[in-house]
Amino acid sequence: MAKVFVQPRKARPFWFGHPWVFSGAIDRVKGDPRDGSVVELCDHEGKTIGSGWWNGRSQIRVRLVALAHEGALDDALLVKRLDRAIDLRLDAMRLQETASVFRLVHSEGDLLPGLVIDAYREAAGETEGALHLVMQVTALGMTAHLPALIARLVERLAPASITERASGYAAEEEGIARADAVHHGDAPVHPICVVENGVRYWCDIRAGQKTGFFADQRDNRRAVLPYVKGKSVLDAFCYVGGFGLPALVHGGAASVHFLDSSGFALELAQRGAASNGVAERATFEDANVLRVLDRWGREGRMFGVVMVDPPKLVHRRMELEKGLRLYHEINRKAVGVLEDGGILVTHSCSQHVSESDFEHMLSTVAKETGCRFQLLHRGTQGADHPVMLPHDESRYLKSRVFRVVKPPEGFVPFRPDGPPRSAPGNDG
Repeated sequence: MAKVFVQPRKARPFWFGHPWVFSGAIDRVKGDPRDGSVVELCDHEGKTIGSGWWNGRSQIRVRLVALAHEGALDDALLVKRLDRAIDLRLDAMRLQETASVFRLVHSEGDLLPGLVIDAYREAAGETEGALHLVMQVTALGMTAHLPALIARLVERLAPASITERASGYAAEEEGIARADAVHHGDAPVHPICVVENGVRYWCDIRAGQKTGFFADQRDNRRAVLPYVKGKSVLDAFCYVGGFGLPALVHGGAASVHFLDSSGFALELAQRGAASNGVAERATFEDANVLRVLDRWGREGRMFGVVMVDPPKLVHRRMELEKGLRLYHEINRKAVGVLEDGGILVTHSCSQHVSESDFEHMLSTVAKETGCRFQLLHRGTQGADHPVMLPHDESRYLKSRVFRVVKPPEGFVPFRPDGPPRSAPGNDG
C-alpha cells in the first residue's frame, strides 16, 4: 500500500476525521498509487492517521475513509456503515411515516464518501408501494465497493429496482467513466408519484435532475407554510413544484404561479397540482426566470410571496465570485416583484457559498434596494442529509425567509463600487 504524508502542522483536522485531503496539504507520496486505490495516510513523522482513496487527477487527492482505529478499508466496513445509515432513517428518524421519498445515504455524512442513495416508494398506480433506490457515485474509490453495497441493499430492503444516475461533475473531476444503469430489478420508465408531508409529487428517477427529486428541502417547505395563506405566490425555479404545491395544499395560498425553464419539469408540477386537487389555483410558465422577473419588474407585476430556489450555481471555489453575482441578480429581481411587506423565500444549494457569504450577498441586495429584510427563518438540509463533524463543508443548503419592507417612493438606491463579494474575513 502506498503512503501519503501530510505536511508539517497540517495533520490535525485529519486526526479528527476530516475526510478531504487536498493536494496543497500533501508533503510527499511513497509508492506509485493508481487512481482509486487505497493508500495509507500518515502525518509528517510517519504516524498512521488512517486509510483512504487516492486520486491524482482530483484536487481532493485523498478521501480519508477509515481512521487507524476503525480497521481496514474494505467491503465489510462500508457494508456496516450502510446498515447504520439505513437504521438511522428507518428506526431513528422513521421517515417512512411522513415521506415516501428521502435520502438513504448521504456521502461523507454517513461515512460513505462519494455515495448518495435516495429512496422512492411509489404512492400511486398499479405498482403502488414499490421501492426504488437511486444512487450517484462521485468518488472513484467507491466504485470498487458497489457490488457488495448493492447486494446488501437488496438483502435488507428488497427494492423493486436500484438505478445509478451518472454524475457529469464526477466524470470531469474524478475521472469516473460511468453511465446511467439499472443494477437491480426493473426501474420505472414513467414518472412516479411520491408523498412528502401529505403532498403528492410526480418525479422521474431516470430523466429528472440529480436522482429525480430534492428531498433536502422537506423541512424548509414546511417552514414556509405560515406565510402564504391568502397570498399570491411565485414559485420560481419551481422544478416539479417543491414549494408551490404545499403552499396550495396546506398553506392556503390564493394562487401560485409556477415558473421554470424546463417544460418537462413543469409538466410534472402541473400533474402534481391535479393530483392534489389544487389545479384551479395554479398557473404554469415555461420561460427564463431572470428575463421574466426583469419584465415583470418593469411592468409592475407583484406577488405577496416570492420563492426562488435556483440550481447549484457554484461548482468550484474559483467560481465563487461569479456565482455570488448571479445569486445577487436573482434575489434583487425577486425583490423587484415583491409587494411591500411581502415574503421572500430564497435558497442556495452551492456548497462553496458559506452561510456568511449568502447572508452578506442578501444584505447587499437590501442596501441596494433600500429594503429592510426581517429574518423569519434560517434553515438548512433535512436530517436525512446529515453533517458529520468536523466536515462542515457538507453543510451545503442555505434557506432564508424574510419579510421585506420597501422604501418610500422616490428613494435613491445605494450603489456599491463593485459587484458583491464573499463575506469579509471569509476565504470561501
